[in-house]
Amino acid sequence: MDAAETGETLFHSTIHLADLLYPHAERLGEGTSEEWSFSHLDTRARALGTWLRTLNAAGERVLLLYPPGHEYIVGFMGCLYVDAIAVPCSPPDPSRLDSALPQLLAIARDCGARFVLTTSSILEMSPRLTSETPELGELHWVATDMVPPSLAEDWTPPARAQKALPSVSMDVPLLDTDERYMLLPESNGPTPPDDSRCLPAQFRAQVARTPDAVAVEDETLTYAQLDAASDALAWHLREHGVARDVRVGLCVERPTRMVVAMLGILKAGGAFVPLDPDCPREQLAAMMEDSRARVLVTESRLVQHLPTDGVCTVLLDSEDAFELDVMGPPRAGTTLDAPAYVLYASGASGRPQGVMVTHRSVADFFSAMDARVGAAPVGTWLAVSRICFDSSVLELLWTLVRGFRVAGAPHPRQPGLSACARAAAALP
Repeated sequence: MDAAETGETLFHSTIHLADLLYPHAERLGEGTSEEWSFSHLDTRARALGTWLRTLNAAGERVLLLYPPGHEYIVGFMGCLYVDAIAVPCSPPDPSRLDSALPQLLAIARDCGARFVLTTSSILEMSPRLTSETPELGELHWVATDMVPPSLAEDWTPPARAQKALPSVSMDVPLLDTDERYMLLPESNGPTPPDDSRCLPAQFRAQVARTPDAVAVEDETLTYAQLDAASDALAWHLREHGVARDVRVGLCVERPTRMVVAMLGILKAGGAFVPLDPDCPREQLAAMMEDSRARVLVTESRLVQHLPTDGVCTVLLDSEDAFELDVMGPPRAGTTLDAPAYVLYASGASGRPQGVMVTHRSVADFFSAMDARVGAAPVGTWLAVSRICFDSSVLELLWTLVRGFRVAGAPHPRQPGLSACARAAAALP
């Protein structure tokens, strides 16, 4: 596949700015009306810029809630005129508002937006956007088609744009002081990026190095596919309240769904609490209660054996868990001192005792493994540990952030040596 075909595959669903702006005769008709001429688009955008400036939206993050069309261009250009940061979103489907509204709220919180640009028809079609979701009602909604074009007459460019441009030379920086500051991590919004030593960042770095290599052999997922699946699950978990420091119960039989779930929870900012499906239900309930887990990630066939009262249950074998597959990686802002997982073992009193393991501890553990293993060639790693053992983090996560191919032993509950031997013999 050549570069042109690859680009078309990657961007076939993207709204192309040039396609919307360029006045193709076959699309707009030979007699293109003055209403949507370039001049009128610019007038509408300048009027919107004036309105946004009166709302103190300059430099703010602004959600663009439009279907494809000219009104989207007006909103986008209006943001450019006031140095606002546009965050395009698809408008919610009125028939699926129950699931769309939490997603919209999660996007607004994640990017730190205080303003929403949309059309009056969307506001009229979906009154529940603001009436039944109080948090969304706190945002400032602007119907751009109701902004009077006459406001364009009051438009004044930003002060810095009125200065005479210096003569072009190699010594003149391309960015001024304000623009350089916008690129600094400190100005990247209320949610900083993950620390580079945290598990999500380490995994993404490995994906960038070997996107097409096989990551998990059970269902032959490449690193890029595993990254996309865990990103989609992370967004789904964010809809259900998973964020930094939120504990999530995890009861899945590995390997593929288990690593997707682990990475999805970590990317959402949460910490996973491994639950062995062979443990008594009462013991699992005690772990969920002690860890204060608010969400449980599992599979349909395991639900009846698990304590699900009072928690939100996410099923990995449900299509809903991965429907948000085009939103890219969420920004959890994970730090080294944030918890990565909570591990339980039976205490002397018989009640499970939990130990919280931070991303810093995991990073130090992984560095120690690097020093022990050295520059050994990357190959296939046979994962045999149960999820409730600390060694499972080594076998399923250290291997993935170091480029291994993970293969899981057959899992008839407790795998014996014969099962492990058969799995090892099957490896290439």
